[in-house]
Amino acid sequence: MRFAILSDIHENYHNLLLCIQQMRTQQIDQVLFLGDFMNAGIARMLATAGFPVFAIYGNNDGDKLAIYHESIKGDSTMRVHPRTYAEFTRDRVRFFLTHHDDLVDIAVASGRYDAVCFGHTHRRSVENRNGCIVVNPGELSAHKYGVATYAILDSQQKSCRLMELEGGVTVRTEAVALEYQALGFDEHFGFTKPRQESTGA
Repeated sequence: MRFAILSDIHENYHNLLLCIQQMRTQQIDQVLFLGDFMNAGIARMLATAGFPVFAIYGNNDGDKLAIYHESIKGDSTMRVHPRTYAEFTRDRVRFFLTHHDDLVDIAVASGRYDAVCFGHTHRRSVENRNGCIVVNPGELSAHKYGVATYAILDSQQKSCRLMELEGGVTVRTEAVALEYQALGFDEHFGFTKPRQESTGA
C-alpha cells in the first residue's frame, strides 16, 4: 500500500488542490493528515478528495466542531480523531501519528510502531531508527519555509520519500519576511530576540 502523509495545510487551498491532483496519479491508497487544517473548508476538500483519510488535530484548526461535521457528512471519506495524537494501523503497518514532536522519541522507544509521523515544526525529514520510519512531511502550506512538501510511505518497499509539490504557492513574500524580521523574528519566523517593553512616561 501507498500512504500519503500530509501536515500543516494552514488553509492553503491552492496547494491542497494541487496535492490531491498529484496524489491521484501516484496510486495512493490512504491519506494520513497530521493536523492544522485551519478551517472547515480545508476539511471539506480533504473529506471529498476520493481517498480514505485519517486525520488528527493540530494546534491551528479553528472550529473543530465544524471540521468534525465535515467528516461525518454522507459523502465524506475522512475520519477525524479527537486528539492531536493517535494510533492507526492499515495493511499491517502500525503508525503513531502526532502533531507535536514531543511524543516522537517516546513512541519510537516503545518499539510498538513501524512508523512514527509528526508535523508542527514544518521541517521535512525522514529517518530510520532501528527499523522504525520517523517522518515529518514538512508543510503543505509552504508559509514558513516557502516549499510545499508531503511524504509517501510504501508499505511493500518499506520506504518513505519526501515529495515537493510542483506549482505550490506561499504567502511568505519578501514584504512579510521583512516585517517579521523587523518584529524580531528570524527568517523562518522563529522568535530570536526579546521584545522591547515600553517603559512609559
